[in-house]
Amino acid sequence: MQNEGRKFAADPDPDGVTDARQVGRNRGNKALRLLPYEFGAVILLAAVAVIATAAMLELQASATAYIVGEGHWSKAQQDAARNLQRYASSGDASLLERARADLAVPLGDRAARLALERDPPDTDIARAGFLQGRNAPADVDRLIRMYRFLHGAPYFRESVAQWREGDKGILELERLASEMESAYAEGVKADAQVDMFQRRIEAINTRLRPIETAFSQSLVQGTRMLRTLLIITSVVMFAIIAWIVIVVLRSTLMRIRESEGMFRAAFHQAAVGMLRMKLDGRILEVNETICRILGRPAQDLCLLNLADIVHADDLAAMKSADGEGIDWSRRMRPSEHRFLAEDGSTRWLRWTVSMVDGDVDGKERVFGVAEDVSEARRLSDEMIHQASHDALTGLINRREIEARLQRAIQSAGAIGEPHAFLFLDLDQFKLVNDTCGHLAGDQLLRQIAGVLQMHMRGNDWMGRLGGDEFALLLERTGIDEAIRIGQRLRRALAGSTFSWEGSAFNVTCSVGIVELQGADEDVGHVLRAADRACYQAKEDGRNCIRVYHESDLAMARRREEMAWVGDIRQAIADGRILLYAQRIEALDGDGQLNYEVLVRLRDQKGRLFSPDAFLPAAERYGQAMAIDRLVMSMALRALEDHPDHLSSLNRCHLNISAQSIANPEFRKHVADLLDSSAVPARKLCFELTETAAIANLAHAHEFIEDMHSRGCQIALDDFGSGLSSFAYLKNLPVDILKIDGMFIRDLANNEVDPVLVRSMCNMARSLGKVTVAEWVEDRNMLALLRKLGVDQAQGHGIHEPCTLGDLVCERIGGEAVQR
Repeated sequence: MQNEGRKFAADPDPDGVTDARQVGRNRGNKALRLLPYEFGAVILLAAVAVIATAAMLELQASATAYIVGEGHWSKAQQDAARNLQRYASSGDASLLERARADLAVPLGDRAARLALERDPPDTDIARAGFLQGRNAPADVDRLIRMYRFLHGAPYFRESVAQWREGDKGILELERLASEMESAYAEGVKADAQVDMFQRRIEAINTRLRPIETAFSQSLVQGTRMLRTLLIITSVVMFAIIAWIVIVVLRSTLMRIRESEGMFRAAFHQAAVGMLRMKLDGRILEVNETICRILGRPAQDLCLLNLADIVHADDLAAMKSADGEGIDWSRRMRPSEHRFLAEDGSTRWLRWTVSMVDGDVDGKERVFGVAEDVSEARRLSDEMIHQASHDALTGLINRREIEARLQRAIQSAGAIGEPHAFLFLDLDQFKLVNDTCGHLAGDQLLRQIAGVLQMHMRGNDWMGRLGGDEFALLLERTGIDEAIRIGQRLRRALAGSTFSWEGSAFNVTCSVGIVELQGADEDVGHVLRAADRACYQAKEDGRNCIRVYHESDLAMARRREEMAWVGDIRQAIADGRILLYAQRIEALDGDGQLNYEVLVRLRDQKGRLFSPDAFLPAAERYGQAMAIDRLVMSMALRALEDHPDHLSSLNRCHLNISAQSIANPEFRKHVADLLDSSAVPARKLCFELTETAAIANLAHAHEFIEDMHSRGCQIALDDFGSGLSSFAYLKNLPVDILKIDGMFIRDLANNEVDPVLVRSMCNMARSLGKVTVAEWVEDRNMLALLRKLGVDQAQGHGIHEPCTLGDLVCERIGGEAVQR
C-alpha cells in the first residue's frame, strides 16, 4: 500500500480539487528535487571506481607486457653471448650472424626507448623497435603509453634505469662482435686472444644478469602495489556507495511513509468522493465522502462492483465496444453519470478516473474521483425548462415553438407528409382582464391550456406564443383532419365555463390553420400565414376556423425569391456581380464628376438583371449585407486602380441596405476598408433608403456619425416616400436628400408635385443640405428643376447607366482618363 499511495499521489487532479493526490504530488516533487543529487553521487562514485579499476588493470597489463618483453630481451642477450662464445672458439661466420640477430632484439627495444625520449616522441619508430624486440603486437601500444606517461613513476623509474644500464652491456657485446670479426678477417687466431674474447663475453654476461633481475623485480613490485591499491580502492568505493544507497533508501522510505500518511489523511477527509477499483470494476477502497453521497457504509461499498452502483443506462454508455468490461480510457475525461444510492434514488456525479500501477500482483488499478453535481444538474434542468417554457401555463414558449416548428418544416419535407400548424387566439379575452383583473386572466389562461391539452393527440404539441395566443402542431396531418381536430378544440373551449368571484364566462377562440409541406417555407412565413388566417377568422365573426391559402401569384413570387437566394450566392462565388454607374449632374453647371454605383447580376446564361430582380430576395433572406460588402470592396479597388480618374472624381455614391445599417460588424468592416484604402473618404457618399433609415433609426444614426467622423457624406435616398419624412429628418444628420422619383416623373403635368418638390428644396436649403432629383427622364425638365431649387439631377435623361469601367474611360473635361 505504500507503493500505491506514492503512485496515487502522482496522478493528475481532473477537477482541480486539492485532494490526496495533490498533497502526494507536492511531497513527490520535493523528493524528486532531492533524490537526483544523491543518485548522482552514487553514479559518479561508481564511474570513478570503474575508471580507476580499468586504469589499474591497464597498468597491470602494461607492466606485465614489459616483464614479458624483458624475458625476450634477456633470452636474446643470453643467446647472443652464447653464440659469440662459440664464434670466438670456432670462427664460424654463421654463429656471428646468429649472435647479431639475437642482439637485434634488445637493440630494437633500445631504439624504441630512445624514440620515446625524443621531444616530441616518435611513436612510429618506437612501434617498429618494440616489434623488433619480439613484443606482442597487441602490447605495443600499452608499452608506448606506459613509457610516455609513467617513465618517471615509482618502480617503473627504477626499471627504466636498469634498462639503460643493460643497454650499455648490449652495446659492448655489439662492439666485441665487430672486434672479433675483424680479428678473424686478419687471420689471427691465437689461443690467448680467443681466451681473452671469451673472458670479456663472460664478464659482460655476468654484469647483465642482475640488471635483468632488477628490471623485472621492480616491475613486479609495482604490479603488486597496483593490485593492493586496486583492492583498497574497491573496498573504499563499495563502502561509500553502500553508505549512500542506505541513506537514499532510508530517505526514500521516510518520504514514502510521509506521503502515504498525507495521502491517507487527504483521501478520507477530501471534499470529493474517491474510489479505488480493480479493472473489472470491483471496489477496493472508498472514502467517507462517497459513502455520504451514496448513503452506503464503506464496508458495504467494498463488497460491490461499479456495475452495482451505476444506473443501468449510464453503465451501458461506459462499456467498451465489445460489451465486455468498462472502457476506462473514455472515463479518463470528466463526464457526468447517475449513481444509485442505497434508498434507490439517483445522484448525478461528475467523475473521472486515472490508471495507477498495481500493488504486489503487478496489475493496474483504477482511481476514481467523483463530485456530487445533483443540485447543479437540477438547477440546470430547471433553467433549461424555464428558458423553453411559459411560466404561467407550463407550456412551451415562443422560442421553443419556433425551434420545434423549424424541425417540423424540415421533417415534412423529409418524410413527404404534411403537418398542420394551428394558431389559436382567444375571443374577448380582454373582457375578462378588464372586468375581473389580470389575476383572473392568468387563471383563465391556465384553465384553457388544461382544456386544450385534454383534447389533443398524444404525439402533438402545444405552446403559448404570448398573451392569449396559442400554437399547436398536428404531426402527419392534412388540412381536412386538421380542421376536424380544430373544430373539436374550438367546441371544447366553447363548452367550458370560466368562473371568477361569482361571474361566469364562456370562452371561444378563432383558429388559423397552415399546412406545412416543407418546401420553400420558413418559420416566419408559417407564423405570419397562420396569424393572417386567424385574423380572417376573427373578421368573419370569431369562434370559427380559417385555412391559409397562398395565391398562385404569391406562391410563385416567393418561390422565385427562394430561387434567387442560391443564384445570388453562386454569383458572388463566381464573380458575376457587376458594377455599373450613373452620373449625377449639378444643375448649376459646375462640371464636377459625381455618380452612383449600381449593381447588376449576370446569370449563368449571360443574362443581365437589374437590382429590382434580385435585391428584394437578398434583403428578405439575409444576402443583402454580403452584396454590400462585395460592392464596397470592388468599388474601392476600381478607384485605387485608376488614380487619374480618382483625382478628377468629386463624389462616388454607394448604396447601403437596411441589414447592413443595423449590423455593427458591417460598420467595422467599412471602417477597416476605409483605413486600408487609398481612396479619400471625402470622395465617398453612402446612400441610405428613407424606409431603411427610419426602420433602424438608432442604428442609422450610429452609422451616419461613424461615417461622418471619417469624412464621408450621407445621402437619404427615396426621400418623401415615408409617412413622416420631415419629422424624421431632424434626427438624421444627412448631407444629401435624393427626392423620390414619384415626385419627379409627372412634375410638369400636375400642380401638386412642384409644390411638394419646392417645399422639400426650401427645407433642405434651410438645413444646409443638397437635393438631388431622381428619375429625370428628359433634359427638358432641368429648367423646371432649377426653378424649383433642385441642386442636382439623376436619371436616364442625364446619363444611361454604363459599366464602371466604361465610365472610368470616358472623357471628362476634354481629357482621357487612363485605366
